[in-house]
Amino acid sequence: SEQHEMYECLGRNVNPYMALPDISKFWVHIANQNDDFWEAPRNLFWICGNIANVKLPGKWTGSCTIEAIKPSFFLLPKEAKSRLGVPL
Repeated sequence: SEQHEMYECLGRNVNPYMALPDISKFWVHIANQNDDFWEAPRNLFWICGNIANVKLPGKWTGSCTIEAIKPSFFLLPKEAKSRLGVPL
């Protein structure tokens, strides 16, 4: 069975993401409304409902989480088809 550990942030104004600088800035400056500020770090996306965004607009409101997307398929360059052993 999968186990999860719980951590408690003790104290006021503790940033739970302080070990992740690319993400901790969103916690520290949560009221920032500049358009370019809310761009997700490389390879991550803002997931809002069933929509993935590279960045959020400055005046956006709602609930989102920052996540990685793992596609269930992959793309091969056309040159690779001769080395696969099966037709594409």
